[in-house]
Amino acid sequence: MSSVLLAEDEFLIRAVLVDALEDLGVACIEAPTGREALEIVQGPTPLAAIVVDIGLPDMSGEKIIEAAAKYRPDVPIIRCSGADGPGSIADVRVHSFPKPYSPTELSQFIASLIASGS
Repeated sequence: MSSVLLAEDEFLIRAVLVDALEDLGVACIEAPTGREALEIVQGPTPLAAIVVDIGLPDMSGEKIIEAAAKYRPDVPIIRCSGADGPGSIADVRVHSFPKPYSPTELSQFIASLIASGS
């Protein structure tokens, strides 16, 4: 079974979203730093989706998205940001989800992406 990579530095946000996803039967791999997220994106672990907070403390989430576009071309990416504006990559697989978001709405969106195979 593949999992969702959750690159989010805020512990409480991460914990709530993990719980919401688990309630929908979706497993999460948590990455509180960009470095950890990059290792997972570049590694062999199967991923069904990648959720990236743009404001990670050690690097921009945009770098994670760029790596995901290169190493995981078939995996949908959800870009989470409180700032307006497009991301660095214009790609149909990159979905924007503005912060603050409802964990329930985001987890349902992720589950629907996984179910549709997008």
